[in-house]
Amino acid sequence: MSRRNLVLVIVLVLVLVIGAGAFYFWQQSNAQRTNAAATRQTGTLSRGALSASVSGAGNITAPQQSNLSFGVSGVPVTKVNVKVGDAVKKGDVLAEADATQLNQALASAQTNLKSAQAKLDDLKAPPTAEEIAVAQSQVKGAQSSYDSAVAKLDALKAPPAATELQAARSSYAAAQAAYETALAKSKMTSDQITVQRASLEKARIALESAQAAYNAIAWQDNAPNSGAAQTLQSATIDYESALANYNLSQTEMNDSALMSAQASLANAKKTLDDLTAGPTADALASAQAAVESANQSLLQAKQNLQDLQTGATEIQLLDAQAAVDTAQNALDQATRALDDAKIIAPFDGTVASVSTFVGQTASSGTTALTLVNTNELEILVSLSEIDVSEVKPNQKVELTFDALTGRTFPGQVVAVSPLGTSSQGVVNYNVTVALTNPDPAILPGMTAQASIITAQVNDALLAPNRAIRTQGNRRVMTILFEGREIPVVVQTGLQNDTVTEILGATTTDGQTVQLQEGDTVVLNTTTTNNRTQGGGFIGGGGGFIVR
Repeated sequence: MSRRNLVLVIVLVLVLVIGAGAFYFWQQSNAQRTNAAATRQTGTLSRGALSASVSGAGNITAPQQSNLSFGVSGVPVTKVNVKVGDAVKKGDVLAEADATQLNQALASAQTNLKSAQAKLDDLKAPPTAEEIAVAQSQVKGAQSSYDSAVAKLDALKAPPAATELQAARSSYAAAQAAYETALAKSKMTSDQITVQRASLEKARIALESAQAAYNAIAWQDNAPNSGAAQTLQSATIDYESALANYNLSQTEMNDSALMSAQASLANAKKTLDDLTAGPTADALASAQAAVESANQSLLQAKQNLQDLQTGATEIQLLDAQAAVDTAQNALDQATRALDDAKIIAPFDGTVASVSTFVGQTASSGTTALTLVNTNELEILVSLSEIDVSEVKPNQKVELTFDALTGRTFPGQVVAVSPLGTSSQGVVNYNVTVALTNPDPAILPGMTAQASIITAQVNDALLAPNRAIRTQGNRRVMTILFEGREIPVVVQTGLQNDTVTEILGATTTDGQTVQLQEGDTVVLNTTTTNNRTQGGGFIGGGGGFIVR
């Protein structure tokens, strides 16, 4: 055998030995993998919604809860319009007390407001022609009264005229003569009557003649001081004396006639004395007061006319508006006082208690009814400083109740208290959660468990928590592909008690791995083969891609 052939035989034998060894090693490895597969536990990547939450407990409260009472005291309750459990609307009258006096005060305030408003409207309205005519007529009347008062005062102050004084003296002389005649005579004969008649006729003719002579010169300025005037005056006196004598001759004198003559004498004397002495101080003062009063009336009438023509001043309008405002305030107070006699629902709610009855005396400040709004319920949850850092207003909340097993109710974070309370070194913060859709079965005071959703994804790639382990500062998950275990480094997101969101993955040497729904992962329960597999693997539907 040649040396060349020997070498070929040796090489062939070595190939067979190596092949047999490799086949044996493959069988042993496959057996090991088969045995390991028989003992390991696996899970599957899935897709779905995932949320992170923090939890706490508390009791249901009603922020809108009010103890209601009357605003009046000492009057009887006349109506109670509700009972426990009744649903009421804001503004409903729940109970009433006697408001007789308050109604009267309200009516008076309404009347006063109407009156004040009418005065203001009158000031703002332009005057009518009729109103101006009336005001002008009042000015004319006041002017006439003033002129008359001035004339009377002037007449009192003026000295008597010579003719007037002479006439008074003549009248007094005639009255004196008549009185003396009446005193001396009781009867007159027929001849005496004839003589008296003749004397009267003679005196009449002389008077007419003197009157005609005076009338002829009466237009002259010095007529009152002329001889004709003196003649007329003398003739007048003679006629009046003759007439008096004649009248006396016609009547038998007796005590009554004497008394009449005496009275005439007294009147004539008074007239003469008044003319001689002039007006008294009282008469002048009275006349002066009449002038001043008439002057004030005239000024006021003129001012009224001017005010009517020019319209109201700004001050008058402001005063009238102030009167309206004052009356309106009084009306508002009367209205509020009347409302105090009623218990009015301040919000929509349910009557929780009724502590009054018809006939009971109302007492201001004493609770008569309690109203609660069960449509706006809240729960106060206390969270640790670690949990509260993830909580923000408007986050969704899932609520469960011990009294309502098997049911979950929606809620929402309303507020997070910025102040914490410390107890034994633990700091807690209060979080207010509102029920977004209250159920009639939920009542204030019930105990609730609140799960506050701090984050949520709707289509996340999810891995079982048991499939993820920590190695140093990395999180590692083992993928099972074609019977082989391939460790990958994963980036995680949200996590709950059972699954974790997988955001991305790489091989241990940094190549990107695209994990898919349906990929099989090894769960960490027993010893796991963590050997790193080289090369790139491509799979479809339950496989993964390495790039």
